Amino acid sequence: MKRLYRQLRNNGVAVFLLVFASFMTPSLHAFEGLDSVDRELPEFSLSDVDDQTWNPETLKGKYWVINFWATWCPPCIEEIPSMNRAWEILEPHGIGMLAINAGEDRPVVEEFLTEIPIDFKTLLGNMDSLGNWSVRALPTTIVVDAEGKVVMEALGPREWDDEALLQKVIDLL
Repeated sequence: MKRLYRQLRNNGVAVFLLVFASFMTPSLHAFEGLDSVDRELPEFSLSDVDDQTWNPETLKGKYWVINFWATWCPPCIEEIPSMNRAWEILEPHGIGMLAINAGEDRPVVEEFLTEIPIDFKTLLGNMDSLGNWSVRALPTTIVVDAEGKVVMEALGPREWDDEALLQKVIDLL
């Protein structure tokens, strides 16, 4: 709760809205699929926890599943184990996965990852860039094609290791 208070104090209304939306999100089993979308990947430059820089050029030539999350978001935390299992299935198909944190400080994210590991790359996002990605609530997950277009989106948590859901992503190849 102290972490949530610090975030609200430091980031104001934007964080409050994301927190409110995450608590209003139904459980994992309420959502089953991915919605088709057609929009451009936004311009961005973000570092991962290993200090590697990521941008749209980094993603080109490969399909990516990108999850936006926060350490204070219960539905985000709930879906992490299934996302790790999905990564085990998608990686051999050449599909990449990224987790973009919603603007928390590096030490907060790194401490969280020691308790609940994310098996794929974790980027340090910022509150200013979330709107550019069309993120309206957490968790949000998008699928980006090899040309850098956002082609699918999931607002709210999912069981990411669900065979039908993963097949929908794999069928894009």
